[in-house]
Amino acid sequence: MNERSSEEILDMARSDIAARRIQSIEARGLRELPWRYGFIGLAVVLLIGLLAWPGMPLEWKMYAVVHGVCAQAHTVDMAGLRLPLCARNTGIYSGFLVTVLFLLALGRGRAAKLPPMPIVAVLVAFVVVMAVDGFNSLLVDLFMPHLYTPRNDLRTLTGLDMGIAMAVLLMLIMNLSLRQNPDPNQRVMRGWVELGGAVFVNLLVLAAMYGNVAFMFWPIAFTAWLGITGILFAINILLAALFMGYEGRVNRIAQLAKPATVALIFTLLELGALSAARFWLEAQGLIIS
Repeated sequence: MNERSSEEILDMARSDIAARRIQSIEARGLRELPWRYGFIGLAVVLLIGLLAWPGMPLEWKMYAVVHGVCAQAHTVDMAGLRLPLCARNTGIYSGFLVTVLFLLALGRGRAAKLPPMPIVAVLVAFVVVMAVDGFNSLLVDLFMPHLYTPRNDLRTLTGLDMGIAMAVLLMLIMNLSLRQNPDPNQRVMRGWVELGGAVFVNLLVLAAMYGNVAFMFWPIAFTAWLGITGILFAINILLAALFMGYEGRVNRIAQLAKPATVALIFTLLELGALSAARFWLEAQGLIIS
């Protein structure tokens, strides 16, 4: 009798805990709902502003938004239009965004384990190679002795490799920092086939750029532009979420509505301030574009 009563008490306790958990989730969802609408509304307003603001062509408005965070010194023209980012940053940030989408398509949204060490070594090598190419290009700009003559296609190629490494690292950091249910047994990138797949899809971007494939101008321009603004936005989300106590609590993207809204505002302010500062310095003749 006592044993049966104890079991009944345990069952009631479990039911009560489950009910409280459901109520907590529902209450949290209701609290997050205004933030979701706020984020969507703000994002739509910014998008409409970018597309509809009169007086300048779209590619120039994209150029102006990232003017404070991109050198824009070695640009690439496609089909008579100039990409809003320089050759290297087009590679880095299109490579970043394309690789993130590639990894998500592979189902790595919860992956929380480093790739195998040989893959990590290659990703580190990607970073080193881009650093060498960037330093060599800087030496040329400073009219100093250098290893070889820089080329835009090399800038983009090494940038794409850097973007792949950045995507793997940021996905790992985000999952380990914020996810409630990261998978510690799932690697962000499992092996050579997946690394080869990421490199291949990024090489398609390179081929389209330097093959001057006209219809690919806008996809590449938007991918690189969203990559550079998106990585700043993602870092701001991470910082805002950690500050607000979201560490290890997120199991749905929608739960990040509040920190995402705050991060979007900060990203807008940062991009606007940096861009305005650079345009002002150029107007004063203090820096040369």
